[in-house]
Amino acid sequence: MPHMLDFFDSNIFLGVNRSPYPHAFMDAKGLLQRMKRYGISKALVYHAVARDHNIIIGNNELFDEIKNHNSLYPIWLAMPHHTGEFHNPAELADKMKAAGIRAVRLFPEKGYQFFGPGHYFDLSLRNCGDLFSMLESYNVPVFIELECENVPWERIGTVCLKYPKLKVILCGLDYSVDRNLYPILSECENVFVETYKYKGHYAIEGICEKFGAKRLIFGSGMPLFSGGAAVGMINYAHISSAEKEMIARLNLESMLEEVSL
Repeated sequence: MPHMLDFFDSNIFLGVNRSPYPHAFMDAKGLLQRMKRYGISKALVYHAVARDHNIIIGNNELFDEIKNHNSLYPIWLAMPHHTGEFHNPAELADKMKAAGIRAVRLFPEKGYQFFGPGHYFDLSLRNCGDLFSMLESYNVPVFIELECENVPWERIGTVCLKYPKLKVILCGLDYSVDRNLYPILSECENVFVETYKYKGHYAIEGICEKFGAKRLIFGSGMPLFSGGAAVGMINYAHISSAEKEMIARLNLESMLEEVSL
C-alpha cells in the first residue's frame, strides 16, 4: 500500500451543473461525504452559478453553501471589469479582503467544454493586465481553466513574464500538452500545473524530475471528475513521500499563506 496522504483540493464546485450526471453532489453535505471517502481534508470551493450564469451572484451564494464548514474555503471566480459586469481590480481587492478570499479562478476564452459557456474573454494584457497586476501585488494565486485543444500558450507566457511574482496555476491540461508546457515551465518559474486532468503516462513523475514537485497543485475537479482517480494518481505515483506531500497539500498551503490581503 502507498503512504496515505492528507489532501487539500484546489478544484471543487458546488451547485447545479449545466449537465449534471447521476450521483453527483450539489451541496456541502454531499461534498464533505465524498471528501472523507477519498482522504481530502480541506478544499477550495467555487459556485457553479458564478461560472455558468452570474459571476457576482454566484460568488456571493457560495458563502451560504459553505458556512459552518471550516474545511471548505471560498475561491471566487473573476473576470475583466471593462464592461461593468464585474468589480474593477481595486474594488475586487477590497471585497476579497473583507470576505477572506485568498485565491481566484478564471474561465476565459470560449468556455470549457464540460462546464458550459465560461466567460468569453481573452487573456491578453489589454483585457486582464489590471487584474493580474492587482493579484500579483497581493500574492494572490490565480487558477486558469483552459481547453486542452486551444491553450493560448503565447499569451500565458506573456502574462507570466510580465508579472513574474504572479502565481499562475494552469488547469484542465491533459497528457497531450507537454511539448508546449515544458518550455513555459522552464522559462516561467511562476507557472504551476493543477493535476486533475494531467493523467499522462508518468506525467507527474516527469514534472517532478525536470522541474520539481513544487510545480504541481492537487485538484480533483469534483463533482464532474473522480476524486478517487485524482488522489490515486498522487498516492501511486513513482515519486518520494515528501514529493507526494508537497503536491497533495503543502504547495497550496504555502501559496495561500503568502497572500497579503
